[in-house]
Amino acid sequence: MIGYFDGASRGNPGLAGAGACLMDGGKVIWKRSKYLGVKTNNEAEYDALICLVEGTRERGIAEIEIRGDSRLVVSQVSGKWKINFPHLRKLASRARELMDGMDVRLVWVPREENTIADALSNEAIDERESRSGIE
Repeated sequence: MIGYFDGASRGNPGLAGAGACLMDGGKVIWKRSKYLGVKTNNEAEYDALICLVEGTRERGIAEIEIRGDSRLVVSQVSGKWKINFPHLRKLASRARELMDGMDVRLVWVPREENTIADALSNEAIDERESRSGIE
C-alpha cells in the first residue's frame, strides 16, 4: 500500500488545502481533499500528512509507504532534521502519535511523482474560492 500527501498554500500564509490518497496496485482506493483555512505551506503539508495517516488508520492499514514532496516534513517526521518552530513540533508529534503501532516508511518524492495529492490539495482551495467568490 502506498499513500501520497501534499499541502498547498496560496500565499505564505494564505488560503490552504490538503490532499491525500491511498493507492493499491496503482489504483486509487481512497482520496481526500480538505480546505484548511489560512496556513503556511509547511503547516498545510503537515496537515495533509496527518489527514493521510488518519485515513490509513480508519481503514485498518498497518503497513504503508507514505510519499510526499515536502522534504522538510518527511525529514522532520523521520527524525533526520531538527524542528525549529514549536507549532511545527506539535504537528510532527501528532503525525508520529498517529503512526504509532504502524509500520510506516516515509519517502520524499519529486513533485512530478505526487500529482494526485497535489491536485487534491489545490482542489480544496479552488472549491472554497468558488463558493466564497474569492479570486
